[in-house]
Amino acid sequence: MLKAFLAGVRKSGAADASESAGRPVSFDIERLKLLVEFFPIGKKLRYIPEFKKEIEFDTLLVAYCVNGEFIYSWESIELDASGVPSAFLVGDRGVRIPVSQLKQFQMLVPDTSDLELTLDYHRRAIIGRGRQFNKGNYISLISNSGARGVSTMDTEVAKQVFLKDGPYAYTKLILLTPELETLVVTDQRNKNRTKTAVPVTVSIGESRLRGPCTIVDVSDLAVRIRIRDGEVMPSLKAGEAVALDFDLGEGGRSYAIKGSVIRRSSEACVIRLDALSRDGHFAGFGPLDMIELKSGLLNYGK
Repeated sequence: MLKAFLAGVRKSGAADASESAGRPVSFDIERLKLLVEFFPIGKKLRYIPEFKKEIEFDTLLVAYCVNGEFIYSWESIELDASGVPSAFLVGDRGVRIPVSQLKQFQMLVPDTSDLELTLDYHRRAIIGRGRQFNKGNYISLISNSGARGVSTMDTEVAKQVFLKDGPYAYTKLILLTPELETLVVTDQRNKNRTKTAVPVTVSIGESRLRGPCTIVDVSDLAVRIRIRDGEVMPSLKAGEAVALDFDLGEGGRSYAIKGSVIRRSSEACVIRLDALSRDGHFAGFGPLDMIELKSGLLNYGK
C-alpha cells in the first residue's frame, strides 16, 4: 500500500523549494484527470484516518500544491478538449506550468484534529495517541460525485502547514500527497438494483419528511426511496446528509442509518449508505452488514 506517488520524490512530499527544483516526473495523466474531476478544489469530502473504517470525518479540499506553489481556484487549471489538465497557473502573475513540467502535486485540507473530540471513548482510543495528521499517516479521501458515483483515494500526510499569506493565512492546514494508483471510482449507475417495498422514516437535519416513505430498491451501496403519493421530495443537494430509520418486522431488526444523497427527483431520491448504528454508535458498513441488510429488505413481509 505504501507506494510513492511520484518516482524519485521523497515520501514526505513536503512542499519545499529544494524538492520542487528537481526534474519533471512522469506519471499517469489519465489518473490526474480523474483526480481533478472527482476531487476538485472547493469540494466537500469525507475521510477515514489511518484506514480506521469505524471513523469518518468531513473535510474540504481548499487547494492544490503544484511544484511547491498553492492554487486555490478552478480557474488556475487549464484543460484540453478532452478534459485532461494541460497546465497550472501559479503565483500572483499566473505563471504557467505545463503538466510536462510537473515535479510535485499535492492537496491541501484544513486541520480537523478537533473533530476527534466528537468521538466516543471507543473510537477515540482507535485513533490512539499518535493523532491522525502525524507525518506519514494515511488519510483516505471519499468524494460523492452525484450521479457519477463515489470515488476514493489514499493520501499520505506530508506535513502540517501554517500559511502567512493568501486566502487561508493563519489557518492550520494539512498537506497531503495523493497516491494516484489508489484512486477508485464506483459508478452507481452500473450497480444491480433489486426491488423491495419497505416503509422508512427519512430525516433531513432536525426535520422528518411528512408521512412514511418507501424503500423501493436496493444495491450494494445505496437504496432508492420514494415519497408517498401526493407529496413532493424536498430539494436535496448531492452529498446532503440524511438519516433513515426502519423496522424489518417480526423476526427482523431495526435499522438506524446515516446516508448521503446521490441524486434526487420530485418523487424519489437515491441515498448512499454511509454508516450503521451499532449499540448507539455509528460505524461504516462491513460486507456482512450489507448482506444482512439486503436479505432483510428483500424478505420483508414474507
